[in-house]
Amino acid sequence: MNTDKLARSTVVLDRSVHEDLSYVASRMGISRSALVRDVLSEPVTMMARWVRTVPDHVTPEEVAKLTAMVDEEMGEFIGRKTQLIEGGNV
Repeated sequence: MNTDKLARSTVVLDRSVHEDLSYVASRMGISRSALVRDVLSEPVTMMARWVRTVPDHVTPEEVAKLTAMVDEEMGEFIGRKTQLIEGGNV
């Protein structure tokens, strides 16, 4: 493992999710770790950015700002993923 770029994490999944993860990774010919890295990378980065915008003492205006950011970014994210699926690039 390239410890300069990668860090080990331990997660506990529902058994059915674990089985589905194993199945999808196997069918794609990649490791479960590679699949999880690929699937989580962009959404977790977006979520971290959203959470960083929320100060310790949140006002209604700040919640509205976060909500608008989430709506916009999730819409774009879903749109990109939908285009990949519809284009057969999955």
